[in-house]
Amino acid sequence: MIDDALRGLADSPAVLPLLFALVLGDAFLVILPGEAAVTALAALAVSQGAPSLAGVVLVAASAALCGDVLCYTVGRRVGLDRWTWMRRPRVTAAFAWARDRLDRRTASVLFTARFIPFARLAVNLTAGAGRMPVRRHLPFAAGAALVWALYQAFVGALVGQLLPGAPVPAVVVSVVVALALGALLDAVLTRLARTRGAVRSPWKGVPMTETYGPGYDPGFLGSPLPLPMPAADVPVEVLPYLHFSVVLQTARRLACATGVNIDGASLEDLPRTGDWEYDPRVDADAQCGPEVYARNDLDRGHLVRRRDPGWGDESTAREATEQTFFFTNAAPQASGFNQSPDLWLGLEDHVLAYAGANRLRVSVFTAPMLEDDDPLYRGVRLPRRFWKIAAWATDGPGSPLAAAGFVLDQSRLIDTGEERAVAPLAGFRTFQAPITDIAAEAGIDVGLLAEADVLALVPASRPGASWRELDDPADIRLSR
Repeated sequence: MIDDALRGLADSPAVLPLLFALVLGDAFLVILPGEAAVTALAALAVSQGAPSLAGVVLVAASAALCGDVLCYTVGRRVGLDRWTWMRRPRVTAAFAWARDRLDRRTASVLFTARFIPFARLAVNLTAGAGRMPVRRHLPFAAGAALVWALYQAFVGALVGQLLPGAPVPAVVVSVVVALALGALLDAVLTRLARTRGAVRSPWKGVPMTETYGPGYDPGFLGSPLPLPMPAADVPVEVLPYLHFSVVLQTARRLACATGVNIDGASLEDLPRTGDWEYDPRVDADAQCGPEVYARNDLDRGHLVRRRDPGWGDESTAREATEQTFFFTNAAPQASGFNQSPDLWLGLEDHVLAYAGANRLRVSVFTAPMLEDDDPLYRGVRLPRRFWKIAAWATDGPGSPLAAAGFVLDQSRLIDTGEERAVAPLAGFRTFQAPITDIAAEAGIDVGLLAEADVLALVPASRPGASWRELDDPADIRLSR
């Protein structure tokens, strides 16, 4: 009876249109059995002569191409964050993965993604959202669709050849083999993605993943100035970007230190571009993602400011500024100070202006103070205080260093009760503080920064004793 049903299906004029619909839908809905349908019909084509094997390949390839082009069109018209499912952590992580691969290996990614159901959806949506030219996307998508159809049909045809005259076993075995090969390919590509190109870390025992750039340069000011690191033994990932680095404390899902080199002489004043996304080098669960910022007054606060690494030629500057939009470089900040034009956001500019307008090189280090009693909100402890240290050479590269440390306290703005996250009426306070105090309270090793502190002439008798509350940039002390 089953044999008769399969023979009837194989001879039906509706079988190829049904195949087209399944493969087309499979481009969007990964639960549809597009691959299985191609393999099964190819097995029937060889084992009993219908449908046409060439017809199976051509229909499958055409449907796959149409599906991928439709995904590309949706990405181009809608983007990657219009619908709720697009903003889920693992989906945004997949989009980030696809964007990174498309930027570096367009052809190979479009080909390999066609063989992995969700990957092909992410890659084609991302290609459209990223405005990849149609003349570039279409040939790769067409080639990938044809190779994919040939591969699926080959598996079915091979099984059908080995089991002639037995359409039911041929279909069952071909589908099982196709699923097994697909799972194996998925596992191999996933493993390769996870183990790709690690580079050596200058800190013993601290992993440093593949870079998006050279990262923070400790010799940028002419004197060795290492990136601050946690004083205690806590799990971190050091993530190099273009002109800056982030030290991510994975247990807290937030950075415990960042460092950026700013070349005032070649800063580019570029319009804001870039969208917040997960860094694919780190598991999404270790990053503070969009769910923390939804339906409240919390901002995705840049730790390394968007503008700071934006120097060099225009292309380099733009790439560097866009890299500041990874969630690894964000921290929940009350909109009252994150959007304020006052002291905190302008500290780097103030230091640049003090030491010679646009001629100065400055290294800036910033992070939240990750304290054990920070209030818990949606699974993340919201930092109540942030620290910032700016360092510069007092008389050009290689001259003695000077540094100034600052603390911003948003405690009065944080209210985690009743899902509000931010109090309706409150304020924040900015201090200039001894760098040794900052290091002690933030739990970081600042190295030579403490010796270069402009407030370090007379150590404070106790932490906080020499903190200077700031009301105006004129209150900032930048010389000894």
